[in-house]
Amino acid sequence: MVALALPVVTDQIGMMSMGFVDTIMVGRLGKESLGAVGIGVSVYFFYMVFAFGVISAVGPTVAHAFGAGDRREISRSVGQAFWVAIALSALGLVVVWNIGAILRLLGQPPELIPLSERFIHAMGYGQAANLLYAVLRAFTVGLGRTRVTMVIAIGASILNIAADYVLIYGKLGFAPLGVAGAGYATAIVQWMMLGSVLWYVLSDREIRDYRFLREILPIDLRRLGRLLRLGVPIGVGNGMEAGIFSLTSLMMGWISTLALASHQIAINIASVTFMVPLGISTAITTRVGQAMGAGRRADAALAGGVGIGLAALFMSFTAVLFLTVPRLIIGIYTDDPVVIDYAMILLMIAGAFQIFDGIQVSAMGALRGLKDTAQPMVVNMVAYWLVGLPFGYLLGFKLGFGGAGLWWGLTTGLAVAAVMHALRFRRRSLRGQGPDVAGT
Repeated sequence: MVALALPVVTDQIGMMSMGFVDTIMVGRLGKESLGAVGIGVSVYFFYMVFAFGVISAVGPTVAHAFGAGDRREISRSVGQAFWVAIALSALGLVVVWNIGAILRLLGQPPELIPLSERFIHAMGYGQAANLLYAVLRAFTVGLGRTRVTMVIAIGASILNIAADYVLIYGKLGFAPLGVAGAGYATAIVQWMMLGSVLWYVLSDREIRDYRFLREILPIDLRRLGRLLRLGVPIGVGNGMEAGIFSLTSLMMGWISTLALASHQIAINIASVTFMVPLGISTAITTRVGQAMGAGRRADAALAGGVGIGLAALFMSFTAVLFLTVPRLIIGIYTDDPVVIDYAMILLMIAGAFQIFDGIQVSAMGALRGLKDTAQPMVVNMVAYWLVGLPFGYLLGFKLGFGGAGLWWGLTTGLAVAAVMHALRFRRRSLRGQGPDVAGT
């Protein structure tokens, strides 16, 4: 599990580091710029998490077919998944070009909305590349080829640092673009990543033999339907989780710009550590899916249990860091003492939800390896929207705990999801009832 997960984790951290660097460099422009990026990303990220979830159906589909030795199924599924990515890109452009209206509708600070528009509009130019890359990434990971996207992600993170520095602050003869520069830098890097992974899959003899590009046409509605039946519940389930985080960011804007900026820092730190269990989750899906495809149910149960344990162990370590040295970590982002003090409170609460977050995402990965996606979607809806969100609103606005109350709501929702997903995987795998198709 470690051998498969480590490159995926490195890949995830490399991808997340781009947002990490964006936040640090934009933070030097002031708390208004930091807050503007935060509220813009909160909406854009919500949609992209849904889109990535739909596309992630490629992973368990490829893993099952690989375990069963069905190369034709792999080729056809990957080829048709390009149409899914294209459709999601077109839908995403509606979000990108209406981001200002969405933020005004959600009652965000008017002075921050123009800055948010500049950032999201610029980043939107890379959206199609990002989703097409996700298809090929799921393809290679489903085959157990995890190192290629790791190398690409490391190179992309280095390029993003350079592009941010040049475009945000105006270096090497370029005009300073501020927050828009961070968005353009991300878009440029995303197209570079797509080009790199395309070069790899077309030059590697074994992967090239799948000939997935020949399967793009004609459109196979039945296979597209199977991908969507598996992927849409994943996307909606992911959206349920991302949505509560996005809505929390927006509610922070209702409190104050200080609360919003502090939240942006704390959530970015928590998101960086989350990349490790997220990478482990992807490896779990591959291991469980390949074992199920080969008919080795006991191996699938063992792989899921080991992966969930690894994720919980790592997040226990990060929880200790958040609780013991929060000021040192937050100081990387800002030297504003007021922002630091507020963000410290939030980061210490994040120490409490780290373990739950690691368990829920790794258990979700195990369930996807079983192609069990419909019921977990319902669990996410209940945990985040019927438990976590109302509880956070009650604490934050009715009982006067402010941002801290909203974060305790997040913690509660994650705890419910973690327990329910872990128990479901245990029951499904040990009783031999893992569904063979999504929704059964």
